Amino acid sequence: MKTIKLETIERTYKNNGQHAEQVARYTLTGKIEKADNLPFWAGADVGTIQIKSSRATVCKGLNVVEHINADAAMEYGYVSADFSTLYIMSVDEYLEFVTYFGTVTNESPKNGRAVKIRLKTENRMMKEWLRRKA
Repeated sequence: MKTIKLETIERTYKNNGQHAEQVARYTLTGKIEKADNLPFWAGADVGTIQIKSSRATVCKGLNVVEHINADAAMEYGYVSADFSTLYIMSVDEYLEFVTYFGTVTNESPKNGRAVKIRLKTENRMMKEWLRRKA
C-alpha cells in the first residue's frame, strides 16, 4: 500500500464520497472535474483506481469477490475522512480492508432495501490498520 498527501481544494459537493473522489482526482491529475458516479464495470474513478471513503458502498449484495472480479479498477484508493491522505491498495489489500471494515446494510427504501456491503465510519482501528499497512 502507498500513501499520497492530498491537495486541498474548494468544496463543491455536500456528499463526502463525491468530494473525496474530486480531491483524489485533482491531486493525481491536476484537473478539477465532477465526480462521475460511473457503474463499477464502466471504469475506475481516476486512471485504474476506484476511490472509496468513510461509509462508501463496497458492493450491492454480499459477494465482494465477485464484485471485484467484475470491477474495471485495478487498484483501490481510500480517502481519509479529513481528506488529507489517499491510501492506494492492491486488490488483495482492498479485499482485506473490506473484510475488516465492511458491514452489511440495506439500501434506502426508495432503492428497494436491497442488501449491500459498505465501509464502516472511519474510526481509530481503521486509521491504525491503514497506517500499519502503508
